[in-house]
Amino acid sequence: MAEEKPAEISVETDEKTLKIRAGAGALKAQYLLALKYATGTGLDPNPKGAEKWYRKAAKRKFAPAMNNLGLLLGGDALGKPNAKEAEKWFREAAELGNAQAHYNLAQHLAAHDGPPKVIFEHCLKAAEQDLAFAQAQVGLLYREGKGTEINAESAREWLGKAAAQGITEAHYNLARMLRDGEGGEANAADGREHFREAAEKGMVSAQFALAEMFANGAGGDEDEAAAVQWFREAAEHGHAAAQNNLACRLFEGRGVKANKPEAMEWYLKAAEQDCIAAQFNLGRHLLKGEVDKEGSVTAFKWLQLAAESGHAEAAYLLGRAIEQNRNDPNEAHKFILQAAEGGVADAQFSAATNFEKGFGCKEDPGKAADWYAMAAEAGHASALFNLGMLYLQGKGVLADDAKAAEYLRQAAEQGVSSAQCNLGAMYENGRGVEVNPSAALRWYGLAAEQGNARAQYNVAVMLHSGRGVEMNLTEAITWYRQAAKGGHAEAQYVLASLYDHGEGVEPSENTAVKWYGEAAAQGVAEAQLILADCYLRGRGVPTDYVMAYIWFNYAASQGISIADQYRMQTERFMSLDQIAQAQEMLRGRAA
Repeated sequence: MAEEKPAEISVETDEKTLKIRAGAGALKAQYLLALKYATGTGLDPNPKGAEKWYRKAAKRKFAPAMNNLGLLLGGDALGKPNAKEAEKWFREAAELGNAQAHYNLAQHLAAHDGPPKVIFEHCLKAAEQDLAFAQAQVGLLYREGKGTEINAESAREWLGKAAAQGITEAHYNLARMLRDGEGGEANAADGREHFREAAEKGMVSAQFALAEMFANGAGGDEDEAAAVQWFREAAEHGHAAAQNNLACRLFEGRGVKANKPEAMEWYLKAAEQDCIAAQFNLGRHLLKGEVDKEGSVTAFKWLQLAAESGHAEAAYLLGRAIEQNRNDPNEAHKFILQAAEGGVADAQFSAATNFEKGFGCKEDPGKAADWYAMAAEAGHASALFNLGMLYLQGKGVLADDAKAAEYLRQAAEQGVSSAQCNLGAMYENGRGVEVNPSAALRWYGLAAEQGNARAQYNVAVMLHSGRGVEMNLTEAITWYRQAAKGGHAEAQYVLASLYDHGEGVEPSENTAVKWYGEAAAQGVAEAQLILADCYLRGRGVPTDYVMAYIWFNYAASQGISIADQYRMQTERFMSLDQIAQAQEMLRGRAA
């Protein structure tokens, strides 16, 4: 008669059966009963019972029991952890070749500042037995050079093995190496797929990294909709940078329908997690009143938090906002200077203008020149122009016409009309460059096309005189007219003279008087003299002795001696009341 074999047992077997067999000395039953007590399978957890039966099996050199006893002792289920005895059991199980014990010993040593080389060796032994978590750990240790020499190629190999076994962290770390070309050629496409594997398993960092790859087109097509999907996944799990990036897309309508209120909510969530970029974005949008018209006070709060964390653009924006809204130039300059020191070219330019004008700080032409130079190195067009003018004037720097011309040229090439006009003057007069009327006309012309009245006048003068170009009075008049309309006093006076004498245009006393009047109002003494004569003689305007008296007086005050004689002659035609009226009007204008 055949002997009846005992039924197979597992951790699911009832406690009574396992107890009977364990008590009879069955090693497997002792281990399974301990495991049942430890995990609470089918009953309440019983750490003391687990310890008892693990010890019985461990004393019989059963490696899995030794390993699990080490875990139990190293944790807090029994009360205060017993690190020393836990290490003993891990080490004994590892000496029997147990892969899990090698790995747990490595983790235990790492938690208690054990020797890095020993930690690596135990991880490697576990990895070589195909333990996936150990393979992932070995990959990281090779990558970081902990307990071994840095070996990116080996790191990539071990991470690949762990990833093939489904270890989420291995997918993530391998993806980073593939994306960045660590340990071999970059392979962004494979990196994207490994990020996806980790992202789909809920790893928030992988979700964020995958979103970034979709956003910038790394490893495949750019896909803003997919980027939004994964930024949202990470954002909903509290990833601050993802919240900020999602907010940016919602605000701008990139990859998703624009929704500014929702964007502001995500900016706020990220900002409250101390995401500096979000604090800046929240502050700047509130400052502009794009969502909350009453948000300027809150805007200052968020911009200041970002600025205090070193966000240079936030410091600049805050400085400008204080300057414009709080009338506190000293405080404004403090933040602008912080931004300037942080490399913001616009802030460097603003700091320079503050030092040049003494706005919010002590006037210091030398510091102004230094900050203009910093902004100029970044290609800031207005800084290049202002620095050129400082070298031209010798203000804050030693005068240097050649340097002035070079900085003005760089600004002019960026389309700064004042720089183009000044550079034209330098070529016309041979200051810092060789005299070159053609080059002068070219730069004047570029500025004139942008509406620079001074340049328009200079173009007109060169066309009128035939300097650097064939004389062309008709075209010159066109530019005189443009400059006059732009408020250029000399152009107004010349244009008036041309209409007065019929040079290049049909004579017109009315038009002549109009432009003499404009030029006279801007203080052109010759125009004041002629306008006064027009009022005296009724040329282009009705005769008006009072106005003639007034304008002769203005011209005389600017040193035109004949004007004083004409004023006295005009008095002969005036009543006492008219003289009193004229003098009263002069006093009123003077006041």
